[in-house]
Amino acid sequence: AMQHLQQITDSGQAVEEEGEPRPDYNLETAPVDWTSGSASDHYEVISEIARGKFSAVLKAIDKKNDRVVVAKYFDLGLDSSDNIDGEFAALRSLRHERIAGLLAAYRSSNEATFILEKLQGADVLTYLASKHEYTEQTVATIVSQILDGLQYLHWRNLCHLDLQPDNVVMCGLRSVQIKLVDLGSAHRVTKLGTKVPVVGHPDYISPEVLNEELAFPQSDIWSVGVLTYVMLSGTLPFKGEDEHETRQNISFVRYRFEYLFQELSQEGNRFVMLIFKRHPNKRPSAEECHENRWLLPTDSMIKKRERAVFLGNRLREYSEKYHSEKSHSAQVNKLGKSLIKSHSIQEELLIAP
Repeated sequence: AMQHLQQITDSGQAVEEEGEPRPDYNLETAPVDWTSGSASDHYEVISEIARGKFSAVLKAIDKKNDRVVVAKYFDLGLDSSDNIDGEFAALRSLRHERIAGLLAAYRSSNEATFILEKLQGADVLTYLASKHEYTEQTVATIVSQILDGLQYLHWRNLCHLDLQPDNVVMCGLRSVQIKLVDLGSAHRVTKLGTKVPVVGHPDYISPEVLNEELAFPQSDIWSVGVLTYVMLSGTLPFKGEDEHETRQNISFVRYRFEYLFQELSQEGNRFVMLIFKRHPNKRPSAEECHENRWLLPTDSMIKKRERAVFLGNRLREYSEKYHSEKSHSAQVNKLGKSLIKSHSIQEELLIAP
């Protein structure tokens, strides 16, 4: 099954759709409202997908129709109600094929739960790291789809502000299709700049957010650049010997090109250079990134990207380190729920509906 999956996804070519329901765009004007009560009355939890400091992401089944969903559970005794309300406000009216949609929201005196559409379960890093090799075309396909989602968010005057591997998740198993998840750090940001708190993963955060300056839509584009660099090198661009050196590297845009895979096209190199600018207004918008030569769907560029093949071992090493650090930071979670972990592609191939 994995060999078949690799054959049909490496080129990024179109394949038969998996029958996923289209987003209900009517919900943009009639957004989801809170439902009083506990989600456990309507959904049965199967396993744990991920865990953060204040929440747990669980796989669950709708008791009425056996539909598999994702339940994001918050203990109101641990998390600030303002944070939950902020994420709910961002999610409730968003409908786009590149953003995991909110289906329902439940709230009681001591807990809150978001019910979201079920994705394949593997983040983009786990997905690529599971392969012996992958192509530049696959990376370009993923980056283009991330930009699709960001273009919609920015049109709605929202910035994600926490783009990192865990928040870019594969939709299914038969083609390279992703969705953005976890808008817990999202804020309304205008083109003129908006003050936001310091949020996001320390390795993926933009210099202006890190230094408590005004955030812009292009603050998300910086994080796209970091994720692109990681997929094209298997390592982080700004990681220092310690936290202070990492902050300095980000603030002064100090990174090295020699870590990028030698097989990478010149266009891929230039795309990364274009994004890593200290001042957000000098970075391209999501729309301008789409127009970049590296992402053009022309026959010549597709063939060039398909010829560039990268071995997955370096990315695999980073993936293991990244997820280990994430697991360590989640250990402070006091939710008290203990569930079977479900995140491997191999497992999802067997149990995905």
